[in-house]
Amino acid sequence: MTLRRPSKTDLIEISRARHLSLTEVELDEYYELVCENLSLYDTLDQYPEPAFDVLTAVRVAGTRPAPHDDPLNAVVRNCSVHLPGAQGRLSGKTVGLKDTISVAGIPMSCASRLLYDYVPERDATIVKRLLADGAHITAILNTDDFAFSGGGHTSTYGPTLNAANPAHLAGGSSCGSAAAVASGQVDLAIGGDQGGSIRIPSSWSGTVGHKPTHGLVPYTGIVGFDLTIDHIGPMTRAVSDAALLLSVIAGLDDADADPRQTKPVEKCDYTRALTGSIHGLKIAVVSEGFGSEEALPEVDEAVRVAVQALTRLGATVDTISVPEHRMVVPVWNAVAIEGGVANFYAGHHAYQNKGLYDPRLMSAMGRGIKTHGGDFSPTAKMGVLVAAYMTDYYQGVFYARARNLARQLNAAYERVFGTYDLVVMPTTPQTAHARLAGQETDRKTFVRQALNMCANTAAFDLTGHPSISVPCKAVDGLPVGLMITGRHFADATVLRAAHAYEQGGA
Repeated sequence: MTLRRPSKTDLIEISRARHLSLTEVELDEYYELVCENLSLYDTLDQYPEPAFDVLTAVRVAGTRPAPHDDPLNAVVRNCSVHLPGAQGRLSGKTVGLKDTISVAGIPMSCASRLLYDYVPERDATIVKRLLADGAHITAILNTDDFAFSGGGHTSTYGPTLNAANPAHLAGGSSCGSAAAVASGQVDLAIGGDQGGSIRIPSSWSGTVGHKPTHGLVPYTGIVGFDLTIDHIGPMTRAVSDAALLLSVIAGLDDADADPRQTKPVEKCDYTRALTGSIHGLKIAVVSEGFGSEEALPEVDEAVRVAVQALTRLGATVDTISVPEHRMVVPVWNAVAIEGGVANFYAGHHAYQNKGLYDPRLMSAMGRGIKTHGGDFSPTAKMGVLVAAYMTDYYQGVFYARARNLARQLNAAYERVFGTYDLVVMPTTPQTAHARLAGQETDRKTFVRQALNMCANTAAFDLTGHPSISVPCKAVDGLPVGLMITGRHFADATVLRAAHAYEQGGA
């Protein structure tokens, strides 16, 4: 079918918006030239899309559970997806997926009205790996609206509640993944992490959440945020399960499908690292990870007690200073807001990379914004406004500066890892937020509560180092997370230390 040609009025509007200052003579000439060029798009439109394989799995989309069957509001959709005859490390295990992960034939909404009728045609790479290793996918799990919050309260399906205390939030953005694991609705779950969205809900909900090294796990087929901070990883009840799940999903994707994977990644059995011993490991306590404006003294103290346990378990522990850690919030804010919103408006596919694209998702997102943009969550709307202002008036300069400063932050931690195997600090500075009454009653509080827990977690989204949250001593019945971070691609060491603490120090 021939593409619709622009009118001259269309070109006048484009000229004004892009500051081209076309004269009337130029307009007539360029109108003809543009229409000529679009004939190449007509030809492009005739080429068939490259074929892709879809596993012949049993796929039952299911429905949204009744409230009495899902009191924490963890599940967006019950489903049943499995590969008949598949036997592997995940045989007999039920798995839940964050509602940003494509499963062919199963609706995916990113917990937003903008994608309310979108159904992927392809499986994400990690979905193929899960199914091939015997997993039974039984739930699509709640998330903050387009993952634009750490609170767990912005989903169009409503907030996800905390399994430890339902008067509090589960934490976000992978709120449903944490709650479903903590409550036993699934055995294992997958979450995403751009500013802490695996580790924050794990910390608040008393579960284990591992953010792998950037690029260790392929992100292909998953709705992204910003290529430089996109991570996907396991959320489980025990470190051993996180190691098992990472062993299944990690590894290089095929044919350069994921532009985040810039280094060779070998398959690894991470469960072999779980020796129970951390004798000989050198661990640094980062002083800047404590005592922030948002910090509760009781949380800091619970983590310091956990650090003492690491010493008793045989590690050498020192307290150090990393002044660059104080830059994290403003640096990450610019990257996440400007990069994330640019990605929204590009249909979740950044231009200028050789990765695998999903044209249907790009179209669905573009149409969703035009028809339902008013249904973005309050946090996403705030982000769009800030990003547009910074782009229109400051030409993306501050995004560029933030990415350059992230390199400085990475260099600072690389110097630390030249001496130490691991660094530790609180995962979040506070325990879980109390459930809010709703966005209509206090929108400003609603937005402010979305991003005030990211200071420590976001550091390692910017740098890409592997980082895990493991439960330590609770405060007033609410869980607290100990965050352990290691060298790039030393995920095995991070898991080893978390497992040793879980077994002998908690």
